[in-house]
Parts: sequence; C-alpha cells; structure tokens
Amino acid sequence: MGLAKRMARLPTNQLVMLKRLCTQTAENMGLSSSRTLGSLFDGIARHTQEGLDFVADAQEIGFREAVRKRDDPFGDYGSRGD
Repeated sequence: MGLAKRMARLPTNQLVMLKRLCTQTAENMGLSSSRTLGSLFDGIARHTQEGLDFVADAQEIGFREAVRKRDDPFGDYGSRGD
C-alpha cells in the first residue's frame, strides 16, 4: 500500500511512460518470444505420458497432492517446508 500511495502522487503521464519503459525492457530481453515458447512447450507437455499421468493423478488424489507427488522428488520450494 505504501508503494501504491507513492505512485498515486506521480503525474499519470509519467507513470504511463515508466510502465512502457519497463515493458519495453522486458520485451527487448525476449519476453514475448519466451511466452510463445512457453505456451508451445505447455501444449506439447500436456500430451506426453507424464502429462497424462499428472492429469490422472489430479483427478484421483486431487490437484495439490498430484503437485506434491510430482515435485517432492526434486525438493522444490513448495515441498521443502521452508
């Protein structure tokens, strides 16, 4: 809320320009092509045996448990209990 209040005091035109600057920086780093590639890989992965098994697990034991079953062997941040 503190940041939002500070931002609200800025002139709108400056906020618009700063937002565009940040967006353009991300785009220059390949954000758009990364999003496209991520969508493509997601579509492919859903049709692999691992993807189909995950969907079956989610239907059988629930989504959260399926994620835990998938991620626990890798010690992902959600599974470590940190």
